[in-house]
Amino acid sequence: MNNILFHETWADFSAGPLRRENSARGEYMTGLLPDNPGGWYHGGKPLSGNPDGLHSPFSIARSGGRARLTKTADTPPWGVSLVLTPGPRPWRDYTVHADLAVRGHGPVGLVARYHSSRDFYAALFEGGLFKLLRMAEGVTTELASVPFLTLRKPVAVSLSVQGETLTAKAGHTTLSARDGHLTSGGIGLWAEGGVTCGPITVRAPAAERRRLECESQSETRRLRSVRKAFAPMRLLAEVDVRGHAIGRQLRLADLDGDGRCELLFAAQGPVRGKQWEYSQIAHLSAVNLEGCVLWERGSFPAGAVSITTDLPVQAADRGRGMEVVAAFGSSLEILDPRTGRTKQRSTLPQPPKMEPYWDEINSYFGAPHGDDLPRLIPNSVRLCNLSGRHQHGDLIVKDPQHCAWGLDGRSLKPLWRHRCNTGHYPYTCDLDGKGRDLVILGYSRLDHTGKLVGRLFIGDHPDACFAYRDRHGVRRILHPAGEAGLIDERDDGKVEELHLGHVQHLSVANFDPARPGLERIVVMFHGAEGIIALMDEQHRILRKTERYAAGAICQPVNWTGDGRELIGFSPRLGDGGLWNEHFDLVVPFPDGPRPGQYMEVHDVLGLGVDQIVVWDEERLHVYGPATLPRAARRRYEPVRSWPNTSNYQVNFSLPKWA
Repeated sequence: MNNILFHETWADFSAGPLRRENSARGEYMTGLLPDNPGGWYHGGKPLSGNPDGLHSPFSIARSGGRARLTKTADTPPWGVSLVLTPGPRPWRDYTVHADLAVRGHGPVGLVARYHSSRDFYAALFEGGLFKLLRMAEGVTTELASVPFLTLRKPVAVSLSVQGETLTAKAGHTTLSARDGHLTSGGIGLWAEGGVTCGPITVRAPAAERRRLECESQSETRRLRSVRKAFAPMRLLAEVDVRGHAIGRQLRLADLDGDGRCELLFAAQGPVRGKQWEYSQIAHLSAVNLEGCVLWERGSFPAGAVSITTDLPVQAADRGRGMEVVAAFGSSLEILDPRTGRTKQRSTLPQPPKMEPYWDEINSYFGAPHGDDLPRLIPNSVRLCNLSGRHQHGDLIVKDPQHCAWGLDGRSLKPLWRHRCNTGHYPYTCDLDGKGRDLVILGYSRLDHTGKLVGRLFIGDHPDACFAYRDRHGVRRILHPAGEAGLIDERDDGKVEELHLGHVQHLSVANFDPARPGLERIVVMFHGAEGIIALMDEQHRILRKTERYAAGAICQPVNWTGDGRELIGFSPRLGDGGLWNEHFDLVVPFPDGPRPGQYMEVHDVLGLGVDQIVVWDEERLHVYGPATLPRAARRRYEPVRSWPNTSNYQVNFSLPKWA
């Protein structure tokens, strides 16, 4: 096996810590940092050991003209592993080799057939043993092991994968096993303990190299053929948004009645309570797609930074024509959409006193309690139907994690208040056709009067929630709930918990027209960053990939108008665009510079199909199909989350024909 498939000497890296974004910003944006040389990353986030928010505990040390990868301390991971990798590859039969000096107690070793941070083979040192392991769906299986005394001096380690035969070597010690669970993948270094690693080399037989070349050519031809079925993307509008855009605080609504959406931007300013700091709307502005400012409220804050929380603003026809609903601090206001002038104003209620033991009895202590403020400063607002007057006639406002209020949409007075583990953003819907909304508030279910009618007792907090009736008429409430997994609560009494990693985002739509029911796209973050899984209605994983730092929300996209939904993968430069159900990039963005941090999907121009809105703090682009589908007797108009928009919403698309 003299054919070198891959060789990393670390020579192209700068001395010091590797680059890595460690905040929650990667949940919603891309392009935070330049790639490390060779694209090296680790999807598992360490619980400790990062030198700062922008660097990794892995470092490059240089001495005597040579570079070494080092990690000086034990760093337990947030998830199930901490693997530094250049990413998944289509490699099957090969051997990965490196000299390792183990300097800690956590597991350290080489990885092969890496598919994700929860799926790979490994040859590693741990607890006085040299082990050959399989990690599959986050579950570790020991295939072979032998006692091995690791020294601080380097040991030659290799892991060979040939069909179902696995061979691990450390010095003169050899382990072997047979396993056919993982058939292909990349390489990496699993290092929860301290380690020094020399160059990593991957060698493959000539037959494997020929196979890879043939498969690459075949895949290029196949993808070219698949793309012919979809209209390419073209730029339809470009807007200068400097002084308006910050983060993903964007609402899309037809504010002036011209049949096209305008851009409603919010920027935050800090508010200090007795103990906590909160965010409030400091600047609200409406801009049309020609770049003309319709109106502004407040001043764009100097030194504003993007936030990952929501801001309390929505826009919709609430039964009296289009209106903007926004909270400026503790003042809730209804605004004229054309001018931004206040039509109605009300002071928000006083937060309840939170008992000292609240954090102990609540399943998630969350963010500020809110009771160190004289009045509620909400972090989000939802338009809903509590009174029966209009689908979006009433309101729900909430603090970050603990309390929510239902408000009468005309008087703006409180109808009820509820305390619970609220999660980030509520969901409301009329599942039974009774003319009033059911309220899903975290793991709690309330009726329109605020009465608790059901609750789950589960740890962590739901990042979002969504309820619908499936094709069999069964009510299903879905929660992407972080470390608690994906929760599916049904009205037949069944509750499923799917542990896939830290479940951050969920999309529900008809992504695969050949399958019955609605599929789910789940995006993981934190301890399993970048893992994306497509599942059927029974939660069987159909396919899975890892695209680290993709800024992926994977929204449904009505691109063809025929009832199928594409997957709005990511706005990032290079491989951003729309996927099909096989995760093929079937509609890439056109060549040329574009803003690539944030993405939203909506029919902003009234074309009958979706457009892709991408932006950053300077520019906003609207992309749509280069050719529109032919007019049909029936028009596909799926039910979406609009007009309610949140960083923490489930992106659903329920099939509907007009």
